[in-house]
Amino acid sequence: MYNKKNEKPPIIVIGSGSSGVRFVNELLFRQPGAAIKVFGGEEKQPYSRENLTKLLAGELSEDKLYSTNKIHTSKDVQLFFNLPIVDIDTEQAIITDAEGTQHPYDKLVLAVGSFPRMMDIPGTKLKHVFTFRNIQDAELLKNRQISSRRTVVIGGGLVGLDAAYAMQQYNTDVVIIEKSTRLMNQLLDDHASVYLRLYLDDLGIDVRNETDVVSIEGKDKVEKVILDDGEEIECDTVIISIGINPNTQLAEKTGLSTNRGIIVNDSLQTSIENIYAIGECAEHRDRIYGLAQPGYDQAAVLAKIIAGGKASYTGTTTASQLSVVEYPVLSIGDNGEGNPANKEVMYRDIRRMIYRKIVLRHGALQGIIAIGPWKNTNLFEMVEKKQFLWPWEIKRFKDTGRLD
Repeated sequence: MYNKKNEKPPIIVIGSGSSGVRFVNELLFRQPGAAIKVFGGEEKQPYSRENLTKLLAGELSEDKLYSTNKIHTSKDVQLFFNLPIVDIDTEQAIITDAEGTQHPYDKLVLAVGSFPRMMDIPGTKLKHVFTFRNIQDAELLKNRQISSRRTVVIGGGLVGLDAAYAMQQYNTDVVIIEKSTRLMNQLLDDHASVYLRLYLDDLGIDVRNETDVVSIEGKDKVEKVILDDGEEIECDTVIISIGINPNTQLAEKTGLSTNRGIIVNDSLQTSIENIYAIGECAEHRDRIYGLAQPGYDQAAVLAKIIAGGKASYTGTTTASQLSVVEYPVLSIGDNGEGNPANKEVMYRDIRRMIYRKIVLRHGALQGIIAIGPWKNTNLFEMVEKKQFLWPWEIKRFKDTGRLD
């Protein structure tokens, strides 16, 4: 424990989500006796946010949700839940919690995550309008599942699709509204999105592309949504899932450099010495990651640095896979758009609803998009290593869809 007379202050982590927990465990692995304080703003103990859709779909119990994101126990680690931090004094190296207690720190790690992006339209405050970002949201939606007869999901990204699938499990009619031309717009291409939409159609999930909701209407609770083409869709539940905004409020108040997120360098350090940021709140090389793996990678790099080692974070090869929708959807690395040097090679098997695309640059593998089952287990490693493919390997992929 911290003792003013003979010990330096502890390392403090603000945020008990996946990135913060991974950092603590990585640091304890390298420095088993490290003095650490962890502050979480939520009432619940740390849990795996990426598994919330499985909880909502009934495929995972709540106790399993916690067991996948535990902090290793140690007498030198103090945990504070439901206790937000309201102020950081960088000159004195002290934080103040919501109860007014001050805590000195040696190094401070911000793993404060993000919050759901909301829509600036009428009706978002009506009863039965939800976001889907934390365990409280999941619990509210679970209570709503059985009684909802028609749910409108605004947003066709990864979280929105999983939420749509989960809400359908009790025979609820589900409509997805996506304003872009395709589902999972940042990760898939037009061809993959068509395959995915066809699959959702077979499940009975209605997908509307290239349209948007302009208002949510009802007296005191949701009764319908109005689209920008004038169409009215009657519903009793709305889930808004249009993306995230990094939590930068505390950083801005403290005087840290921010843009869309908290700006960090390759050492994950902010503009103020001994303060770091990782996970969805961090902006590295003008990029914000909205996925779990980059936060894990950043946590591992930062733990090594704080433990006295040499490490540098240069970015993460992103990989996404739908975890609830039973139709496998995979996106790794570059989706092939925006770079004229890219070469795209495709394989299609319409009968089996399989679509695969590899993205090459001068023969080196840059990215993969896949719809439908694929037994190859080292696809991520191949992209991460930018594996070179010989012409005969490229031809084999085009003819058979194989990379092994």
